[in-house]
Amino acid sequence: MPPAEKSSHTVGIGLGCAIMMNMSDASHKREPESKLLPLKEAVRRHLKPGMKLHLAGGIGGPSAAICEIIRQYHGTTPNFTLIQSTLSGHALNLLHGNLVSKLIFSAGADISTSGRPSKIMQKVWAEKSLELENWSLCSLQQGLMAGALGVSFMPTRSIARSSMAQDNKDSFKEIDDPFGGGAKTGVVKAINPDISIVHGCVADEQGNTILPAPYGDDLWGPLASINGVLVTVEKIVPADSIKKYAALVKIPNHIVKAVSVAPLGLHPFSMADPGISGFNAYETDTEFLEDLHQASADSRKLDAWIKEWVIDCATPKDYLNKLGSQRVKALKQITTRGAEPPDFSVKPAPEPGAEYSPEEMMLMVAAREIARSVLKAKHRTILMGAGSRAVAVLLAYYQLRAEGYELELITGNGQIGYEPQPAELAIPSVAGVYSSKMLTDTINTQGVFVGGRNNKCLSVLGAGQIDRNGNLNSTTTAEGQFLVGSGGANDAANAREVLVILNQSKDRFPETLPYTTCPGDRVTTVVSTMGVFTKPIGKTELRLAACLPDPKLPGLEDRIKRVQDNCGWLLKLSDKVEEVAKPTPDELKLLRWLVPLPS
Repeated sequence: MPPAEKSSHTVGIGLGCAIMMNMSDASHKREPESKLLPLKEAVRRHLKPGMKLHLAGGIGGPSAAICEIIRQYHGTTPNFTLIQSTLSGHALNLLHGNLVSKLIFSAGADISTSGRPSKIMQKVWAEKSLELENWSLCSLQQGLMAGALGVSFMPTRSIARSSMAQDNKDSFKEIDDPFGGGAKTGVVKAINPDISIVHGCVADEQGNTILPAPYGDDLWGPLASINGVLVTVEKIVPADSIKKYAALVKIPNHIVKAVSVAPLGLHPFSMADPGISGFNAYETDTEFLEDLHQASADSRKLDAWIKEWVIDCATPKDYLNKLGSQRVKALKQITTRGAEPPDFSVKPAPEPGAEYSPEEMMLMVAAREIARSVLKAKHRTILMGAGSRAVAVLLAYYQLRAEGYELELITGNGQIGYEPQPAELAIPSVAGVYSSKMLTDTINTQGVFVGGRNNKCLSVLGAGQIDRNGNLNSTTTAEGQFLVGSGGANDAANAREVLVILNQSKDRFPETLPYTTCPGDRVTTVVSTMGVFTKPIGKTELRLAACLPDPKLPGLEDRIKRVQDNCGWLLKLSDKVEEVAKPTPDELKLLRWLVPLPS
């Protein structure tokens, strides 16, 4: 062997032996650094005024951490830029406390048994007391994805042809497709928070974190954060447990600055078990959220509420003690009402002439139209919007399944193949999460399964307003009052077909929208409390196709006139305007099983 080659080989063997000796020598072993800190200390060390702060952790965000931020910065003006998809619950109090100077968001609403406009959001919107950037759920996540990947922008199918495109012109552009074809491509600017806070199920002391599923809007913000992630969790587990569930770890320890224990850290919102042995899930505390909603109507009442529930609860443990063991225990009692409707044939049917409300009639007609659309276009998925109108999707789902049609329901937070839970109309329950066949995130749901090239999806949406071309507004009224923002509505408008449900009035059907949240190109059907409107795909005009029954107006011409009187433009009629059939006993029974009448 040549001398040089022999020398190199000898050195390699010697180095390898030295490494092996060091690895086997107990004196050279070191325990991994623990990042475990009390929440108060973690926030004190790593949050600084002026930071771009991203909040993840489901609807409403990491509540325990939000409360700690409010405690530490109460009465000051830290001028945070807040990046959060959906502001609800405790997160809205960051705005009320003047802790935020800029907000980058998708939706802001009071959520409990239903979703309602937030008085806090309406106040800051009207007063322009902080800078606001409203995005769709998917486009906001695509901006964070670009930040995580280290690229300056990310293509998107959302935002284009909406008022958001103009509002966000410094961060959204339409460019020529660089690969030809003549099409325009929307791009969103990368977003990089200074720090991200996320609430997980469990973590080890080094910060390897398992998040609750579905992942919704929780994945890309932490990965895009310049200065890392603050993690709160329900409990700390040994490193061996993390290795056992490595496929569920979404936040690796090397990007984590600190990890803090905060049981019920998403309260008052729910947390599902992603499949960890011995983990306790919990449901949404709707009573708590309703109390907060009531307090939010008056600034002084809200100040008192925040003092009681946030300022005076110095630690997460104090907060739990105030909730009380019985309330906590009740939230952890996960109950599921079977997705199969009861066998109504063994019960007496209501008389065909049983009374029904205009709202009930609208929901039953919408269910018929959903079923018709699914069978005609062979849709395989339906995106359910949040709110009371979602019951129309549930009605259609059960009816189609009874006929043997295979159909999957999708929710915007990442549930695929979801089995509906009756009366679950505002936000998904833990029981509903457990019924799903796939749990994923917003980009997969809204970007691929709803709006992707191969989607076979019907989106069913509510709206604040609609114009003659099916364009939708869920952002602001003509008087400048904030509604709820885009949320996932703009993304849902990319589905193969869109059906809209809303009450009929001149205010809801204006000639010109004050704000276009979603373009109406894919809208084909609109169901109101008075009529059914249809149009083909594209920039075409809605026509009245059918009138709903009205015992006060038995004549079809009178009902057509009523619809026209409650429409802001000169309405076009289909060649033949139909008369919608009254509800059948089975439709009424199923509807009232899903949404029982008040006792």
